[in-house]
Amino acid sequence: MKKRLLPIPLILLIPILLLIVVTIAGLYRFSLSDEEIMAKFPNHAASSDVVMQSVFGLSTTNPWTVKVPESQAYTFMEELNPTKGLASGTYEDGKERGVVTVDTSKLLQITPTMFASIMTVSNQGSGVFYYLATFHYDDFRKRMISKEAQFLGDRIVVDALEKQQHNISVSIKQRDADQPMSQEPTISTTILFELTGQDSLERVE
Repeated sequence: MKKRLLPIPLILLIPILLLIVVTIAGLYRFSLSDEEIMAKFPNHAASSDVVMQSVFGLSTTNPWTVKVPESQAYTFMEELNPTKGLASGTYEDGKERGVVTVDTSKLLQITPTMFASIMTVSNQGSGVFYYLATFHYDDFRKRMISKEAQFLGDRIVVDALEKQQHNISVSIKQRDADQPMSQEPTISTTILFELTGQDSLERVE
């Protein structure tokens, strides 16, 4: 009596078929040039971040990354308003949602890789919190990321931002202690920050 050949179990057949498909796909991939691949998948082509290119003149695919002060949240500067000179991004920190804005019109270059400007944070509340923020460009990783943020005030007006040797001065208008927030700030003052050896900001009293 002839022995009957047992059929290949289905559980063994599946990996064999997958191996054949992967082999064919690999041969097809290596038969294509890079240009043909990019033409087939145009939406996956890497392109420079528009905000990074416009604000800093840097060609990188990595977005400008900012840490939200007094929070563990981060945001990307994804929107740019050239007319107002503002870059902005949204963030979520638990139930809190808000917007971070950087004033690019007041951007100062401190060193070849370090910049400073005015940053604001607003959330569901009525406050708009102003900070002097610094940003560092990591040339190896091609990424601009916030380094430090010093609080300036709530719903103030920033008139000027200047670098003076190893100092940064911020000219602002603020309210009197008894003045309601509904009124415009009118008291002019200047806040001075010293740049330490580690390029950190230290407020000068």
